[in-house]
Formats: sequence, C-alpha cells, structure tokens
Amino acid sequence: MGVISIVGKIVLVVLNILILLLSLVMIAVGVIIIAGKDVYKSLLDKFEEDLQAALAKQGLNVDTSSISLTDLIVPVAYALIAIGIIIGALALLGCIGGCYTLKIILIVYVIATGVLFLAQVIIVVIVYADKSAFDNAVKPYLKDTLDNYSGIEGTEAKTLAWNALMNYEQCCGVDSYLDFSGLSNWPPSTIKGVSVNLKTPLICCRTKSTDFTCAEVGTATTANNYMEVGCYDKLYDLIMDHALVITIIILLLAFQFVMLFFAIWILCTMDNKIDII
Repeated sequence: MGVISIVGKIVLVVLNILILLLSLVMIAVGVIIIAGKDVYKSLLDKFEEDLQAALAKQGLNVDTSSISLTDLIVPVAYALIAIGIIIGALALLGCIGGCYTLKIILIVYVIATGVLFLAQVIIVVIVYADKSAFDNAVKPYLKDTLDNYSGIEGTEAKTLAWNALMNYEQCCGVDSYLDFSGLSNWPPSTIKGVSVNLKTPLICCRTKSTDFTCAEVGTATTANNYMEVGCYDKLYDLIMDHALVITIIILLLAFQFVMLFFAIWILCTMDNKIDII
C-alpha cells in the first residue's frame, strides 16, 4: 500500500473519530432538550425575567413558573438524536473499515456516506437558495403549538413559551398576528377584569404599558405593534444566517468530502488482505 493510501487511512480514521464524537454530542444535546427545563435553566430564567418585566409594565402579575420551551423544540431534539445515531454509525463503519482495510465495510461506508453527503448538499441548497420547502415542513408544526394559546394572562406552558419568545424576539405569531385567528382560547374577553376587543396578543405591542389600545381592534397598527413581524423569519435569520452555523455546515461538508475521497482512494488501491494500522 502506497504512502498516500497510508496517509488516507490515518486521515479517514481520525476524521471519523471526530465525527463519532460529534454524533455523541448531538445525541447528548437532544437528550438534554427532551429531559426538561432544569438542564437549560439559565436560558429559561432569562426568558422568564424578560417576560415578567414586560408583564409588570402592563400592570399584570402572572405565574410564569411553568414556562418551558420543550414543546416548541422537541422535534429538533428528536432530529438531533436521529441524525447523531446515523452519522455515528457511519463514522464507526469508517473507523473499522479504515483501521482494518475491510473492503466490504469500506464499500458500504462509501455508498452510505455518499448518499448522506448528497442529501445534505441538496438540503443546504434548498434551505439557502429556496427555503419554501423547508418552510412548508416547519411552519405547520409551529402553528400547531399555538392551539391552546390563551393570551397575556395564560399560565399554560406553551402560552408562556410563546409570550416569552414574542417578547424576546419582538415578533408576533409564526408569520403574523393572523396565526391567532380562530383559536379556541383566544382572544380573551377581559384582561384584569376589564373588557377588551383584541386584534393581536397584548405581548405583541411595541411598547409595554397599561394602555392596551396598541393591541385592540381599530387602534393596533404596525407603528405600535409587531403584528406583521413573524417569529419564524426572525428565528430563521438568527440561526441559519449565523456565522458559526454556516461555518459548522461548511466544515461538516468538507470533512465528509475528504473522508469520501480517501475511502474511495483506499478502495481503488487496496489489495484483498486485511491490514491494521
């Protein structure tokens, strides 16, 4: 076996060990998210403090102790676990095939990794070039989490999570305030015992105060309300356009390309015997 093939084996094994470690991290993060709020309490505390401050400005005293982001991000957690298991299994195949130069394992590894690599490239192109397909898959789920939304005085976990998110990101609904139309528990007929006729949730007001006209029919406008600012696009831009996220995506694709290259090189230059580095 030539020098390039030996170097290739070393690179293949090292990169796959790194990918295997990454997969374990992804699985751990997914489990942490599902495990509940105690593990990521500092983030929830920040959301709760900001929400409490906004509620206080509106003269409201609402129990926010049951706030949880779990219901909103559980699908992300399951996706992380599933992806972690898949790439972990592939990385393990790469390590075994690279260490012992087992042809059949390397063939399976090249095919599986190649398919996964192409799928990721297609997804990245779709997400960054035309994200409509991605939107169509994610937005319906997010809108379903609004099913029990009950407004500014609600204490149910998803209601509190949405209030905290809309307050923190200065947005209203998934796409706009229209996402709240037709909900069974919204709009409320009264706030603090005073009759109201709300057009948007009160938390969507740009300025938090005891004057509720910024959210009522006839007086709510884009000047005093985030009614047309969707949370989905703000979160998408925050996450997908973040330099760290883009860097990680590029590095992962580059790692996989290098691993595919060396795995194919080894296959093309190997004999039929079993080697051990």
